[in-house]
Amino acid sequence: MAYKINNTFGTLLVTLADGTIDVATTDLTLIGKGYAGFGERLNENLVKLLENFNNTTAPSNKQQGQLWFDKTNKRINVWTGDKWKPAGGPTNSATSPTNAVQGDLWFDTTNNQLYVYSGTAWTLIGPTTVAGSGVTQFTSEILEDNTGVNRSILKMVANDTVVGVVSNIAFTPSSTETNGAALIASGFSSVAQGVQLSTSVTSAKFRGTATDSDELGGVAAANYLRSDSADTTTGRITIQTDDGIRLGAGNDITMTLSSDDFTIAQTTQDKDIIFTVNDGGVTKEALRINGAQGRIEHLRVGDLTVDGTNTIINTSTLSVEDNIIELNRNVSSNAGMPNFTGLKVNRGESSSATEQNLYWVWDETFADDGSTTYGNAGGAWTAFKSGGGQNELSAPTLVDVRANVVHATTTSAMYADLAERYEADCDTEVGDVVILGGEAEITKCQEELSDAVFGVISESPAFLMNAQAGNNDSHPMVALKGRVFVKLKGAGKAGDRLVSAGNAEARVATADECNHFNVIGRIIKDKYYEETALTECVIGVK
Repeated sequence: MAYKINNTFGTLLVTLADGTIDVATTDLTLIGKGYAGFGERLNENLVKLLENFNNTTAPSNKQQGQLWFDKTNKRINVWTGDKWKPAGGPTNSATSPTNAVQGDLWFDTTNNQLYVYSGTAWTLIGPTTVAGSGVTQFTSEILEDNTGVNRSILKMVANDTVVGVVSNIAFTPSSTETNGAALIASGFSSVAQGVQLSTSVTSAKFRGTATDSDELGGVAAANYLRSDSADTTTGRITIQTDDGIRLGAGNDITMTLSSDDFTIAQTTQDKDIIFTVNDGGVTKEALRINGAQGRIEHLRVGDLTVDGTNTIINTSTLSVEDNIIELNRNVSSNAGMPNFTGLKVNRGESSSATEQNLYWVWDETFADDGSTTYGNAGGAWTAFKSGGGQNELSAPTLVDVRANVVHATTTSAMYADLAERYEADCDTEVGDVVILGGEAEITKCQEELSDAVFGVISESPAFLMNAQAGNNDSHPMVALKGRVFVKLKGAGKAGDRLVSAGNAEARVATADECNHFNVIGRIIKDKYYEETALTECVIGVK
């Protein structure tokens, strides 16, 4: 029967078949039941345990808690499950160990320094200087002065050389006392109060700022600009603080920098900033910024280019002496042409939907038939109100253009009928056949083959007469001629003549039913079904 080999925690490591051995699961040979020659394997296992797997390389089939004697470094190690860790003393290596835990020690064999792991990083314990580099540290020392009194100082030592001392009092070291004589030899014939550098160290200086000095940066003090009298300089002056420059006894003019924005300010109330030039020996004013008004009072320029999103001119009347105003100067090709170019009339910042801003623009999106008879292949002068929302030009609505006489080569319209407003004595719908009469100007035609037929109610006429007479409820638009949708009862073929069918509807007439008075118009396209429906017809023709 096969053996089931478990570890200390009861985890199954391997199942050994009878008469077999396992050398892959652990570093010991696991022996199955009935294996011939098991004694040799068993004794070898005991020797390995006795030696703690003594070898120059670590065991390959290690188990957590297993010991290994490192033959090279003569050290016992234990497998933690992540790494081989010395069972006692620090880890000796040229590089810091990985998978360290808090409290681990590491001896840097390159620099002969000892470190401890804090849980997040290796912290140097000592020595603080690398072997062979010399002593570099602060040390405290007691020495006699020339009166026999002991003095305490701090010595700054770099690479075995005393470069400075710190003392709370000034004194002269004793030349006969060992420490005092050594300090004198290091360049300190006297010790000053505070921090003092050695005179024996070439070019030993404080690097930084000082409250006073005979020479600053190797330049004599006399070479610096005076602050108490007029002075000149041949170099560049750089002010690196935001406080800037002040002019005048009361700091009247300031030049400051904030967030890399440069500001020139006149701080005296109601006073101007004036720019003048010498024009042929005559001083002329080129620019005046009026302090009392907070604006440019006078500006004279030659060519002027304004780059920006908005240019606001706040005047009652704008006079332009040039005969041409050019827009879209930056457009180099038709492909870069914006959709709309022209004028905007602002109806007010808080305009309602019925008081939207108005535009008179060249609409590049408009496309006509492209013929030379009717103009360009695209674009038209257009009047519309804004679409509203964040982009006023996204959904424009056409508005009226009023004039006395319009002179043009040709005109066109989106819709196809001529209509006029008439007062109705009842509610009407698009396509209703109407007659003159009733209690107002028009009423629905209720008779079949009526000789009084007058027109058809239109939805969107191309040209509307008497437009101000009323609205669509009181004064509907009556199409008198052109294409219009008609309530047509029954089927018909293109070209069939129409007559009234009663109930404000029309129908196809036979030849003997038609006369000059009762024909409304004709069907434009075939209608194949009998139900009454709005059908496109042309009216005003016989």
